[in-house]
Amino acid sequence: MIKATFTFEKSTDKILKVNISGHAQFDDYGSDVVCASVSSLVIATVNALEEYVGIDTSVIIQNGATEFSINTDDTVKSIQAQAIANMLYMALTGLEDEHEDYIQVTVTEDKDD
Repeated sequence: MIKATFTFEKSTDKILKVNISGHAQFDDYGSDVVCASVSSLVIATVNALEEYVGIDTSVIIQNGATEFSINTDDTVKSIQAQAIANMLYMALTGLEDEHEDYIQVTVTEDKDD
């Protein structure tokens, strides 16, 4: 199962961090459309945040997991980054609605708040 965890800042409801791990096992390796969908969405999100918005996501890809953060003090960049991050959240929760046995999306609050 793919596990996607979104960490929100309690006071602002902004997405601060995203962690994706696991494998859907919906189908054989190379034919798994759930994994392919998640991978494509995550790669597109990180690329958009870094290339379009221009923020450093501090992306870490290790042992089958991807984690990235969204941190900027620039108001315009923050608005853009949150729109992109929320697109990922909506896309993955929509995928979860269709394939609940293969992907789980959870929300946590920032512990520093």
